[in-house]
Amino acid sequence: MRWWWLSAVLAAACWSGVLWPLVVLLIVAVMGWQQGRRWLVWLPLLWCYGVVQLHGGVSTRLPSSLEGVTLAMHGKVVGLPATVNEFRFGRWRYRQTLTLDVWGASGWPGTHRIRVNAYELPVRVTAGQRLALTVKLKAPRGVYNATGVDAARRDLAAGIDARGTVKAWTVAGSDQGLDYWRQRLSDRVAEQVAVSPAGRAILPALVVGDRSRLPSELWQQFQITGGAHLLAISGLHIAIVAGWFWWLGRWLLGPAAQRLYPVLSAFSLQQLAWGPALMAALGYAGLAGFSLPTVRAVIMLAVVAGAQCARVAVPLWKSLGVALLLVLLLFPLSALSESLWLSFGAVAAIAMLVTSHAASRLLILLPVVMALVGAILFQQWSVSAPLANLLLIPLYTCVVVPLALLGSLLQQGWLMEGAATGTELSVWLMASLASWTSHWRLPLPTVTSGVFALLALILLLIPALPFPRRLLPLLLLPWLFQRPEPLPEGEWQLVAFDVGQGLALAVRTREHLLIYDTGPSWPGDSMARRILLPWLARQGLTPDRIIISHGDNDHAGGMEALAGVAPVLSGESARVPGSEPCLAGQQWRWDGVVFSLLWPGPDITPGNESSCVLQVSGAGRSLLIPGDIGKQSEYQLLGVLPRTDVLVVAHHGSNSSTSAALLRQLQPAYALVSAGYRNRFRHPHPLVLQRLGNAGVTVLRTDRDGMIVFRWGAADNVPLITTWRQFREKPWHQPAAWRFW
Repeated sequence: MRWWWLSAVLAAACWSGVLWPLVVLLIVAVMGWQQGRRWLVWLPLLWCYGVVQLHGGVSTRLPSSLEGVTLAMHGKVVGLPATVNEFRFGRWRYRQTLTLDVWGASGWPGTHRIRVNAYELPVRVTAGQRLALTVKLKAPRGVYNATGVDAARRDLAAGIDARGTVKAWTVAGSDQGLDYWRQRLSDRVAEQVAVSPAGRAILPALVVGDRSRLPSELWQQFQITGGAHLLAISGLHIAIVAGWFWWLGRWLLGPAAQRLYPVLSAFSLQQLAWGPALMAALGYAGLAGFSLPTVRAVIMLAVVAGAQCARVAVPLWKSLGVALLLVLLLFPLSALSESLWLSFGAVAAIAMLVTSHAASRLLILLPVVMALVGAILFQQWSVSAPLANLLLIPLYTCVVVPLALLGSLLQQGWLMEGAATGTELSVWLMASLASWTSHWRLPLPTVTSGVFALLALILLLIPALPFPRRLLPLLLLPWLFQRPEPLPEGEWQLVAFDVGQGLALAVRTREHLLIYDTGPSWPGDSMARRILLPWLARQGLTPDRIIISHGDNDHAGGMEALAGVAPVLSGESARVPGSEPCLAGQQWRWDGVVFSLLWPGPDITPGNESSCVLQVSGAGRSLLIPGDIGKQSEYQLLGVLPRTDVLVVAHHGSNSSTSAALLRQLQPAYALVSAGYRNRFRHPHPLVLQRLGNAGVTVLRTDRDGMIVFRWGAADNVPLITTWRQFREKPWHQPAAWRFW
């Protein structure tokens, strides 16, 4: 277990970044040394190593003084560029997503890895090119909510120091290295199966790790059904290829080598088989560009191979612990990556199942374990996931991956067509399973309830337990009863999601839920799918009504993800399919809370001025949500607007709204601004913030605070406000700084 303890300490140091545990570990090390457990001395050293690596990674990010500044630099394209033809802002355009190693930027010394988008370039960038370019960058940040991806952590784990947009570029040269040949092979694979949409999208991902051709809709389908791990070349794929060549070496190459070179008879066939197995694994990792998951898998195989070749009996659990520690020593910040724990969790689950159950039960139990682990790590949950994995894992491991690799390496079109047929079958299976199970819903587990549920599943798999198995369902109680605490009668709670430059709100009463706007969307995805749906699934809630203020994308973009969930009202019902018009005078009561629509009237011009203006009143406290209305509409409403306690600032803080007259009428104590970090509109406008400050209003902002939860009910009659970037702040959400606590 010592290897696992060492790995746990190193991983915990990378997650926490504080120094106080070092004092405890030093005491443990001294006591361990006195008792003969000298390996405990490594604990404080590993903690220091992890903290130093974490702060080193944070300190290399783009300085805040250079955010939004146009920088001239040199760079080299790393990996394979992703090219997409997308429909945005009323027209089609090409977008390339590039990963670059850059240097030479004024004020940002050293070499850094950045990820940028380039729009409508005259000539597309290819793998291996060296560029002279000008870019506008931001430090890794992203949105931050109770659900959804923590982009800052994910970028830190991947070594991404900045994100941004290419303004101009020229080619300074080209290297025909590994990435160049991977790009050529990817293009050739796509051409060979061009008649198969699924094959053209999936097979390059399986052969060289190129997912740039995957439509967002297809990627989401794999995620929802729990099969996304099949499209990322990882430990599963490396193990498949290594297993083929191990058997080939055991039964063909090994005996032939012993006949040709009798000196090799000193080694068993099992030992000789590891040679071609490791070479094949290393070659497949090269095809994937030596991505971190493939390197981890090769390290794990090398540990097992070394133990067997040295004829040392090493238990599987010890091999896994050694491999994990080696990976963390070489790539310490990979401890922040979900994929690391998913891959090691999969291997650990397989080991447990193989040692404690018949092999026939492995295919049944493993998908259940992986579905639960995926729900905890990636916040993707579907009842169909275990069944989908039960069908897709054998299909891909026994048919699609072998045919794709053999067909691409041997240049045999009929093999590629067979692999493409397998991908089409997998897409059909996923669509069928999704439609059959769409009405079955289970709450998405939180980290805490998911760990308890996973513990119950692990204990179920152990052959002998010191207590009755009938007690295991008690560990499921945190998951089954994880609904939010009910509110008192007449009280309301406001949740403002951090959706970038857009608006998405949830107003909850004791037994009901209203969604006001759904945030922006882009080709193939939306903030509603990434944030709102997981939040609803985790809370175990279903909205009773949805209001879409008006038809602009930053407010209505995610409506497709919520279509059919609840009745919809909109100020522009013609632009929001399936909605009824909202009109001034509409009113309803939920649990003692009154919801009143104050705007628009029957003759309002379409656009921002048609936004639904909603007032929420309960327990003597009120909330006003004005959508995107401007000052002219505000002036018309002055006579009917009552005083409010909380104001959601109109139009993301644009100077076209939130007049001084409105603030004098409303006299709000709190104002909430939903805007994107360093957005191109520069919202909220400084004059709006000045007017709010002059009126003595406390301002909350999603671009600075992340997700905001606001409710009344404290003992001293002040609101309970939770801002996510303060409540759940991590070291990667702030500048690098040494902290003891």
